[in-house]
Amino acid sequence: MARLLFFIAIFSVVIFSPFYVEAAFSEHYKINADVIGTGGSSSTTGSYALKDTIGEPIIGPGTSDNYKAKAGFWYMVTTVISLLVDSNTVNLGTLTPGTPVDGQSVISVTTDAWGGYDLYASQNHQMLHTDTVTTIPNYSCDIGTPCLWSGTGLGFSVTAGTTVESKWGTSPNFKYAYFPLSPTIFHQKSGYLSGADQTTVSYKLDAPSTQKSGVYSNIITYTAMEQL
Repeated sequence: MARLLFFIAIFSVVIFSPFYVEAAFSEHYKINADVIGTGGSSSTTGSYALKDTIGEPIIGPGTSDNYKAKAGFWYMVTTVISLLVDSNTVNLGTLTPGTPVDGQSVISVTTDAWGGYDLYASQNHQMLHTDTVTTIPNYSCDIGTPCLWSGTGLGFSVTAGTTVESKWGTSPNFKYAYFPLSPTIFHQKSGYLSGADQTTVSYKLDAPSTQKSGVYSNIITYTAMEQL
């Protein structure tokens, strides 16, 4: 028995503004961060970006349960992040139980954060029928321990990107996990990269032969957060 299924995705991005110390201000000006040093500048090439200061005895980020601080001039410079997905709707088409259907999204993240970024994913609910009652259960494995495809449900894998974690496997043996209800890190990109960094997320869906025919959908949210 064939059934038509749709996968609808909505995407979001979190932009972190770093904390800073107001070093000096008056009626006419404000200096957000300053330093007494002997040298330093910004340097870039096709392969790297470097911001340095000569003469600072203590630098680097620090955190606790109650605060976040950045010591040093360059750590207090504002960074930005943006996220773009190639399409906000993925149509998985018509499914015949026992023959999985596939789709994918390409996520592009651009940031000047020196530490890179984390990608999070979540879903609003399991694949839901238009009757608002019937669902297709999640795939069996979670993000922490993806597994080779076997069984039914909606699963996803990271099939291309920069330094993809080994837990996602390689072609043709990619490993899959279900989308959690709360935002969960599924991919991390460390270090600075000039320009957009692309990650390909592939989807796979199958259903048991007893599954009710009809149209199913859900909402997937992707979030990018800077590593500071």
